[in-house]
Amino acid sequence: MEALLIAELAGVATAACAALLLSRRAMRPMVDALTTQRDFVADASHELRAPLTVLHTRAQLLARRATRDELPTEWRTQLDELVTDTRALAGIVEDLLLAAASEHDSDRTEPVDLTALCHEVADSVTAHAATRGITVEVAVTDPAAAPSVHGVRPALRRAVFALVDNALQHEKQGGTVTIAISRTADRVAVTVADTGAGLDPRDAQRFFRRFAHGDGHSTATRPHGIGLALVRAVVDAHHGSIAVDGAPGRGSEFTITLPAGHRQ
Repeated sequence: MEALLIAELAGVATAACAALLLSRRAMRPMVDALTTQRDFVADASHELRAPLTVLHTRAQLLARRATRDELPTEWRTQLDELVTDTRALAGIVEDLLLAAASEHDSDRTEPVDLTALCHEVADSVTAHAATRGITVEVAVTDPAAAPSVHGVRPALRRAVFALVDNALQHEKQGGTVTIAISRTADRVAVTVADTGAGLDPRDAQRFFRRFAHGDGHSTATRPHGIGLALVRAVVDAHHGSIAVDGAPGRGSEFTITLPAGHRQ
């Protein structure tokens, strides 16, 4: 009886080992394909970044010259929209680079002042938001709380920027986008809130899929893109979490919560 039991256990162990080996062998081509895809996206995005920067600069120069020379309003409007479009393309390329090149690797981390970072993001979008009649504000619950985290600053900045950009795309004219920063003993939270058409929190997980579209409540005419998917990837890499709140007709809130760094 004992011999039979031992034989059965040995058989189960052998089968488990065989299954493990076969699964690893089956997964290897998938892993290789994903690695190749990631490398291609990173290389292509890197090559696109320089010409897009040049294109964006030329568009800006043309828009400024059109204003200075008082060209017809229709021409100036089209050139301003061209500047906006090239800015959006550059943002997509940056998203792809961050997602593919793993810029949140642990060996590139540093103390990051989230208050300064959020003000920097707000400053970068204020002029664009103003052209649409939207106000961008930064609110700090306790300025003396030193809301800093340990992470990769470019990745965190891009994550906050993606949330703000998403809020601007869904905000109505005359609305307000608020970036609020708060800290507890061991966590730091950044909340990006808008007063736009709102959303259904039950759809939250869908929003973080690449190229997911808003539902019928959204005023946006474009998909969320990879921006929110990138936010989730960056937050996960920093051992944080992200929550979504809102309702149709009363705006939306996206809150990133991260482990707090040491107080200064």
